[in-house]
Amino acid sequence: MKFIGITCSVENKKIFLNRDYIESIAKLGFFPLIISPDITEKVIESIDEISGLIISGGGDINPEFYGERNTACKKLVPDERVLAEMKLIEIFIQKEKPVLGICYGMQLMNVFFQGTLYQNIETEIDHTKGSHEIKVVDDFLIKKDVYVVNSSHHQAVKSLGRGLEIFCMAGDGVVEGFYLKGHPFFVGVQWHPERDFSEASLSIWQSFAKKIK
Repeated sequence: MKFIGITCSVENKKIFLNRDYIESIAKLGFFPLIISPDITEKVIESIDEISGLIISGGGDINPEFYGERNTACKKLVPDERVLAEMKLIEIFIQKEKPVLGICYGMQLMNVFFQGTLYQNIETEIDHTKGSHEIKVVDDFLIKKDVYVVNSSHHQAVKSLGRGLEIFCMAGDGVVEGFYLKGHPFFVGVQWHPERDFSEASLSIWQSFAKKIK
């Protein structure tokens, strides 16, 4: 059985994780391991036993992490979660193990590589609910085409982090997916592939599973 780490939201003495993440990993035939900030160091010590990492969704990253003051963040993610996940990103990159960042997870990846975020996007597309089209412009993971994905975020990539390459975008120019050039599988997507069975979501999970060793 191969273990896949999944990070979770934290609030005081409680942790939170949508069960869809666990079900998605289990359906792929892997064993989900929920990682809270408290066990980050233990996970790093046992990195050879963990085959991949999912950085789950969450609230807003404190803009101080990308050199800005807070002007529009609605619910800040505790710094302990951000710092713990950055440590995980670093070790998983070093070990060249698959990492998938989802929504907040993608935004954190971008900040890790010195990218910045729009604190609140206002375009002709409502990204906070429902669904919309994306266009795949780089067939790194998914064949070039137009797909429909779910959407539930109010922030997005502004300046792209170093070494990251965009592979899909929304019609309003919002970045919906990127990958780290030269890494076997370091991918961020702005939608939630664990929530549906759309073609784009299934392609993400299938590609992730193929890289698990």
